[in-house]
Amino acid sequence: MRPSDFPRDEKFRDPRTPPFRDDRGIYHVFSYADVLTALRDSGSTFSRDPSGWLPPGPHAPTLDFMWLTEPITPDGRPGRHTALRAAAEPWLRTRAIREMEGVVQETAERLVTGVIEEGRGEFNLAEVAQRFSLRVICQLVGIELERETWIREKVDEHMRSTFSDMPVQWDLQSYFWQMVARRLARPRDELLDVLIRAWQDGALSDAELLGYLNGLVMAGTDSTAASMVNTLALSAEFGFLDYARDVLDDDDALRDLIEEAVRFGAPFPAKPISVLRDCRLGGLDIPAGSTLYLWYAAANRDEAVNGGVQQADPRTFDPRRRPNMHLGFGRGRHYCLGADLSRLEGRALVRELSTRLPDLKMSETRPFLRHAGITDWASDAWFTYDAERAAARSARSSLAAQPGLVAKLSRYQRRGSDSTP
Repeated sequence: MRPSDFPRDEKFRDPRTPPFRDDRGIYHVFSYADVLTALRDSGSTFSRDPSGWLPPGPHAPTLDFMWLTEPITPDGRPGRHTALRAAAEPWLRTRAIREMEGVVQETAERLVTGVIEEGRGEFNLAEVAQRFSLRVICQLVGIELERETWIREKVDEHMRSTFSDMPVQWDLQSYFWQMVARRLARPRDELLDVLIRAWQDGALSDAELLGYLNGLVMAGTDSTAASMVNTLALSAEFGFLDYARDVLDDDDALRDLIEEAVRFGAPFPAKPISVLRDCRLGGLDIPAGSTLYLWYAAANRDEAVNGGVQQADPRTFDPRRRPNMHLGFGRGRHYCLGADLSRLEGRALVRELSTRLPDLKMSETRPFLRHAGITDWASDAWFTYDAERAAARSARSSLAAQPGLVAKLSRYQRRGSDSTP
């Protein structure tokens, strides 16, 4: 399989596909205009509120996250979206990058150092990207890194489910309450504390607090990892790895490369929503009470993403695309609050891998495996590199970071080969 071979029927990635009703009674729309119409709705016609299709009884806390709320509920009452978004938006928009930049960089460095120390000359980028995004989100939310393997199991369990059969994960909910209790005893000034204060003030219910923590973990792992894998894998497939190396110090160009991977790869390919009133999209009448899928994967390949500028056909991968008006992070009130953090992670990992692993390229013998679930993600994305040169470069960097040691070694070298420390 090639990186661009996504595990779905190609019609779901073509904006020219006419809207249709499938044999399950679900409606699908594909054009940029139709998807954007639904995203811009106030919640009076199209709703993400899952209350109309969730089974009764306990449910996954992720379904109480703000991404499944609206300003208006399906029965016409005021919704919780604005209040939920307000609980964390100021921190995420103004402090997330400043607070997390050092964490992101250090995490990227350690993971790439681990690849070099293994000395195998190959590594699975999917595994590295998943560990990277998970470690960053754990530190953002306040989860101990010792819990990394267990949290990974919880994420996998969640990501392999559908919206209608997500596991409740009582053990994860219990752990989150333990986190809250510890932080109440020893408060800091981090995102978890911001959410706890909102909960103490009554701005968040018990379920909404757990929904926030669970939603941040789930939203910030595999979708972010998928974008990082796509950035390098698609660059390799379409002959842009050298270009990526050339623009590592150009923030604007590197940003464009990452945006193009989000657009072309669309980690969240589609979003199911409820239709509250009879409507018409793309010439198709959709009755109230229907489920509608908005296909971001198709809308992102609509000519509209080019913003009226003459440039590469959106059905092709081109990291120089600008403007790039993709919908990969949503739009309007549902725009992803973690988008800037995701971009920061992408820049850090691409730079570390491309700088420290000489002759980095996709493996010609290992398989590339994609999977479809709530997200489109890769489990196997093998890359090769020159292990000897990487180790030598890493050793030189370590010495350069210790100028006193470098000077001491130089003195002994000048004394002759028979000198000893």
